[in-house]
Amino acid sequence: MFVFTSDGKASVQVMYRNAQTGSAYAQGGYEASYGGYHIDDSSTFTFHIDGALVRTLIGKDLKRAYAISGNRLIVRSTNPNEHWRVVWERY
Repeated sequence: MFVFTSDGKASVQVMYRNAQTGSAYAQGGYEASYGGYHIDDSSTFTFHIDGALVRTLIGKDLKRAYAISGNRLIVRSTNPNEHWRVVWERY
C-alpha cells in the first residue's frame, strides 16, 4: 500500500511473499516507512523518511521516478545502482 495525502504526507507498506526476500528497505520480508513528499517535476518525486521499520532510512530523502498509466502508478529508483520497479494499482 502506498498512500499520498494532499497535504504532502506519504506512507508505504510492502510485505514480500517470502520473509527472506526484500531489500535494504525491508526487514524480515516487510517494509514500512512514512514522511513527507514533494513532486520534483513531471517524472520524479522525493520521499523524505520521517520514520521507518529500517531505522537507517530515517532522515533520508529518496528520489523516485514515477509514471502514471490509467489507474497504475509505476515507481522506480533514480539510483543507477538499484534495479527495481513497483507497480501500484489504485482502488
